[in-house]
Amino acid sequence: MDILIKSFNRPYYLEKCLQSIFEFVHGYDKIIVLDDGTPQCYLDKIQSTFPQVSIQKSETYLKKSKAIKAGKSLPDSKIPIDFWIKSATKASDYFVLLEDDIWFTNQLDLSSTAMVLKQQNTQMLKLFWLGNPRLIASKSIVFKNKIDISSPDLFTFNPFLFRWIFIKYKFKIRKLTTLIGWYSEDRFLAYYTIYGVAGAIFSKNYFLSLWKNHNNQTNEPLQLENALRFINKNENATFGNTTAEVLKTGFLSSATNQNKEYETGSFDMLQFNKIINEAWLEGRLGSSGSFGNDLDEKQIELLLKKANHPQVQVDDWKKWVQSFKKQYTDFGCIID
Repeated sequence: MDILIKSFNRPYYLEKCLQSIFEFVHGYDKIIVLDDGTPQCYLDKIQSTFPQVSIQKSETYLKKSKAIKAGKSLPDSKIPIDFWIKSATKASDYFVLLEDDIWFTNQLDLSSTAMVLKQQNTQMLKLFWLGNPRLIASKSIVFKNKIDISSPDLFTFNPFLFRWIFIKYKFKIRKLTTLIGWYSEDRFLAYYTIYGVAGAIFSKNYFLSLWKNHNNQTNEPLQLENALRFINKNENATFGNTTAEVLKTGFLSSATNQNKEYETGSFDMLQFNKIINEAWLEGRLGSSGSFGNDLDEKQIELLLKKANHPQVQVDDWKKWVQSFKKQYTDFGCIID
């Protein structure tokens, strides 16, 4: 089974991700980093530290990396979806999909896991869910090798009805569907039993089906509809999760400034990453810490204070982190 890692300009997290794979994961074939613009000097250090890892670059890599290196705004915010799809097409029939800020915390044997998934026709296996049981709504079928294989327990499997009840946000429609007892937040979150951006093992066919008609956008409602269409055509498809979470994710940064609602004052995430990337490259960031924890916030504070960049002040960064975490804790996720 291959491991694919989507990467963009956060080598300090990518290193932690790769370290965790070598510490906890067994039975994999290839580790492939899918990079969309991390400057070459950072990738060189990653490659030197992990020579077994293959680093592949997107079509937009060159102009994005040049802009990042020059400290300029990105000339192209295009998400490299076609690059991800092409890479998935070439990957093993089942593959792990991670992002650079996700890392393993517990042992996982991918060889034996792949055997169970194939036997049970499992299309996606969640490896973490941030302690939120609302993201796993299913009826257990098989428990084997610390894997719970199940059938999704969803309100409707009809893509049109799903969109009408759960996605159309017009006040009158939402008021009506809530009044008649169709809509609830729990019922909506249950659909993430069959969907995930990363942090899961996907069957190749299922992953590719999720991205049909993507129009170069990450459109979760469309992907959920695509998931339902796939299930309707593959009635024996199952889903699942590891009995205990084996991954964690970081909450101290973002890859870009796309999360505008989290920004405070003039806080600039691209400048933040430049400061932390340089500290990491020069060996000033120190150890990434234990795999049970995120990066060392006190150490980051010291680096930001020393840099004293007007758009990356410590207080603004802390407010950004608090807002970012709140997005997840508001619907029941546990962030420690």
